[in-house]
Amino acid sequence: MPITKLPGVYYNERVTYELTGEGSKIPVIIGATGNTATDDYKIDGTVIRKFTGWEDVNKATNAEVPGIGVYSENTTNQLSKFLHEFFEEARLQVNSDIGVPYIYVIDVGDGKTKQSWLNALNLAKTKFDATIEIYVGADAITSYELKAFLDGAYAAIKEGTKDLDLRCAFTTKGYNNPSSVTDAQLIALTNESTGVQYSRIGITEPLLFGKTMARICCTPANTEPGFYEYRSVEPGTFKDRTKAEMLTLQNAGIIFNRDEHINGKVHPKINLCVSSSFAATTRPADALFHARFNADALLREVFEACYNQIKANESATNLAYLQTRINKIVNDKVSSEEMIKYDEKTGNGTRLIVNQSDSDPYSLIITGQMHPQKCTVAIEVEATVKL
Repeated sequence: MPITKLPGVYYNERVTYELTGEGSKIPVIIGATGNTATDDYKIDGTVIRKFTGWEDVNKATNAEVPGIGVYSENTTNQLSKFLHEFFEEARLQVNSDIGVPYIYVIDVGDGKTKQSWLNALNLAKTKFDATIEIYVGADAITSYELKAFLDGAYAAIKEGTKDLDLRCAFTTKGYNNPSSVTDAQLIALTNESTGVQYSRIGITEPLLFGKTMARICCTPANTEPGFYEYRSVEPGTFKDRTKAEMLTLQNAGIIFNRDEHINGKVHPKINLCVSSSFAATTRPADALFHARFNADALLREVFEACYNQIKANESATNLAYLQTRINKIVNDKVSSEEMIKYDEKTGNGTRLIVNQSDSDPYSLIITGQMHPQKCTVAIEVEATVKL
């Protein structure tokens, strides 16, 4: 079914929301800083640093344990600006909040050198605990359009899925000057000919890019990131758009923020966490990141179950045991209402079957389908007033 409405509650209705899940997403953040290289601090995309908090990041590059530069309000260091926003939004406010335990950062200097970005993309793949890649300032690469960069980034991500490295990537345009970027320029980034349309690539508006990514990283895989309010954004902060303008952006596969108004209350939220493939004429099933994240979470558990069978005998007992473990993983996801139960009559739902390969005597094949639960995008209310 095509989505033709903005997320929201129409007319008047009380809504019961789903329970909060667990777990955050670990990002590798590749960004332009404008920093100068030294013998101890490289900016060519060949060094990755791990940070656990803002205090670690907000240090000079020549400190005993280097940061990525000291933040100031009007900084030209895009990565510093991004991380300031990121950590501000990721800060825990109540015990039930989910935080990001650590991040990885790769400095690419002024962001203009193509080779530095290519180095960084390769280096990012060495961190298998990371599930998100974020590109800050990639639109500044000299003689290399953002589309070409994202095509290459996606090709590398897709290649990594073969080795069980499931990740998604996000970027924006004009982060150094958000007010200069029009919605039309964003929409061009997901156009069929001038942009990209990949389910593992997301394009966000530039305003508060760091906070948007923190909100996505702090949201459990089984929940639409637009479900939660921002922790650090006051109402009235986001760009004002008409309903038609917002629908155009949404249908173009652009992630943007808006104030949702319900009975006089204002809720600052991500509109809908759409991937760039949401702009495709025929939308794939994982055009919403909610579905992609949910499916990837299931696959990671299946991969872990399968690992115990590697180099074990393909006996009937072992194969039955593997099938039982996979069935339990799927059933647990169904019980927790993250996946839809398989229906023999309709063929819909989640089912994964273990089989021996017909072509390779040393391989097993797991076939089937994953059917994540959908999120409620809009509620239609029909009511008649009677005397």
